[in-house]
Amino acid sequence: MHQLPEGGIRLYVTKTRQFTRNARLVLLYSAFNGLVFGVFQFVFNFYILSLGYDEAFIGMLQTLSSLAAMLIALPAAYVAERFSQKRVMVLMALFNVLSIAGIVLFPQRGLLIAFRILAGMSMLVKQVVIAPFLMSNTSADERQWVFSFNFGLMTVSGFVGSLLGGLLPLWLGGLVNAAPTDTLAYQLAMASMMLVAATAALPLALIRMPRQTQPRVAPRPWQQLREHGRSLTRFLLPQLIIGLGAGLMQPFMNIYFRHVYHVADAPISIVFAIGGLAMAIAQFLGPPLADKYGKIGVVIQTQVVSIPFLLTLGLGAWLAPSGLVDPSVWFIVASVAFIFRLALMNLSNPVYQTFVLEHVPERVQALAMSLSSISFQFGWFIMPQLSGWLQVRFGAFGFVPIFGLVTLFYGAGTLMQWAFFVRRQPTARGEWLAARGE
Repeated sequence: MHQLPEGGIRLYVTKTRQFTRNARLVLLYSAFNGLVFGVFQFVFNFYILSLGYDEAFIGMLQTLSSLAAMLIALPAAYVAERFSQKRVMVLMALFNVLSIAGIVLFPQRGLLIAFRILAGMSMLVKQVVIAPFLMSNTSADERQWVFSFNFGLMTVSGFVGSLLGGLLPLWLGGLVNAAPTDTLAYQLAMASMMLVAATAALPLALIRMPRQTQPRVAPRPWQQLREHGRSLTRFLLPQLIIGLGAGLMQPFMNIYFRHVYHVADAPISIVFAIGGLAMAIAQFLGPPLADKYGKIGVVIQTQVVSIPFLLTLGLGAWLAPSGLVDPSVWFIVASVAFIFRLALMNLSNPVYQTFVLEHVPERVQALAMSLSSISFQFGWFIMPQLSGWLQVRFGAFGFVPIFGLVTLFYGAGTLMQWAFFVRRQPTARGEWLAARGE
């Protein structure tokens, strides 16, 4: 049953043919959205720096965006249950277009904060709604494949977006005689993604929802939280700890490569693109690996293997600025470490999400996704401020304690997953129902 026929190609073709029309449309949306996110993620930090702001302000932008996402997460679970998931997804896609337009057109401090918050909120609501939508539009047989394809397609298009993120400022800036690191070049690059973001909403508009004969009734989010929050804790606590590490590191990786190794945007974009491609390959490998070794086993093993690569990144932040190694040579070492860490950690994301959704009752899935988002976003709420301060205070050396802390958080989160789901070997859904008296 776990054998991959003919290298897995026939298995992949068979599985993709099983995907429903609605699932395919969401996958198409994810491909477009991944392209937008890839360009935005790469260009945004450099755009903010070009405006004269510093890394501390970048950290504050991420902090406030994550705070807004945390505040809206529980209402998002209610929205996912109460209203048409199709309409909510389309609306969030349009909000994404609006947020990009605002960031490009209004670079004043207060308005940048407002539109960055809007971008974070629209992304959060979309994530909370899409997960239960895919659960209801897939069978158990292809569900892991659809979730991994959803992540994988976003990653493949993000790979293209990262490449474009390094090239668009050069190309578009050249059309108006602007240098590739000028504010105008970055604005044109992000503005070009507004059209792609608008196009991404079209597949969502083609989704066919079942006719509702009665208004959808959904429990209030705070009522659900009181009833089920404690039972969800063991699924969420590891996400909280890992999110603390992610918030320290992930918003600043392009700045890490620029300040530690003194390289231009284009080489950094190539590293990001290759990392995105490696991440996509890893995510497409997730379903057969999960079938063969079990979901939680794959999650724990890939996270453990990623830790040495984190340590390598931190070592580079000490060696290169100290003059102990050639920065151009260690840039290659750090790039390889970044690519492998990115692939390993992100292979586990869709697998763990599916693991959680399969082990909670259907009526709690939207709540589980919203609380999972809160758990992860909490780290992005408090840690970017600390990370930005360390960089402003210590310069490139600030990344040494940053990666040291990230390693501790990732290790602790992985150890919790082992303790909760492997050492005790619980039957999570059975224990849930027993605890609920069902």
